[in-house]
Amino acid sequence: MPVTLPNGVEIRAEVALTPQEHQTGMMFRSHLPVDRGMLFVFADMQLRSFYMYQTLIPLDILWINADRRIVYISADTPPCPAKNPAACPNYGEGMTAQYVLEIAGGQAAKRGL
Repeated sequence: MPVTLPNGVEIRAEVALTPQEHQTGMMFRSHLPVDRGMLFVFADMQLRSFYMYQTLIPLDILWINADRRIVYISADTPPCPAKNPAACPNYGEGMTAQYVLEIAGGQAAKRGL
């Protein structure tokens, strides 16, 4: 699915709709091209936090509200090396969003977001 960023750049995003897809996200991936990402779609605006358990690469995580405006960015979010997901930090705690977009680490800054 194409996702157009505020600067007009288009990202080709996989769409995560189900709870299983939301939980798995970008786990186990060793590479993410700069023009790709994953869009997490939720039914409503709620507090959304993400962790990087079993994620192998740094990601920029963008919280997006129902009006499709970026409300928060966790830039260059590092992978969590812990063997237990409870030991991984949560990112975006307290952020209300309906969508979350994950892109390659460093791309938000490079794209002026």
